[in-house]
Amino acid sequence: MKRLLLLSLLAASQSLALAADSPTPREELIGAEHAFCAQVAKVGIADAFLANMADECFLADRLSLTRAEYEASVLKARAKAGAAYKPGPNPNVQLVWSPIKVDVSADGTLWYTWGRYDFTSKSKDGKVETSTGIYLTLWKRQADGSWKFVYDGAPQVPDDPAAILGFLARGDLPKAGPSGAAR
Repeated sequence: MKRLLLLSLLAASQSLALAADSPTPREELIGAEHAFCAQVAKVGIADAFLANMADECFLADRLSLTRAEYEASVLKARAKAGAAYKPGPNPNVQLVWSPIKVDVSADGTLWYTWGRYDFTSKSKDGKVETSTGIYLTLWKRQADGSWKFVYDGAPQVPDDPAAILGFLARGDLPKAGPSGAAR
């Protein structure tokens, strides 16, 4: 009897230890956002987006409703570029972002993040331009347990960079944690 009680206590303590080591859904989402952003720098914007989007998703800037539709437009653009197309990240373009607000549904199947993005491009004459804005991404757990986004876009905001930067500097926004993730 004592042996059974001891084994039960040992099993329960191991379950608690495993649960303590598991990230919360919120931490999992912040990690997914940071991994997605890092993937853009490593493989390029289009390939990173393709790797992280659900089969049925909406990309507001392209009015695209499915992953297949987005992929077809990427392939068409690459074919049009011909020999000029180079796989991997474009050294003249950089997209970075960081979540400011992160929330997870009560059942843990839907997430959303919104935050700041910076899109920097360098023209052929070497002029560097950066546009800063606010993005919104909706994520959904897939049947295989992975997370893919079902919506990604930048809501319409005033066409005034100073107004956007002023908003992003507000003191009442959630503060970023040490890794740049919202807390």
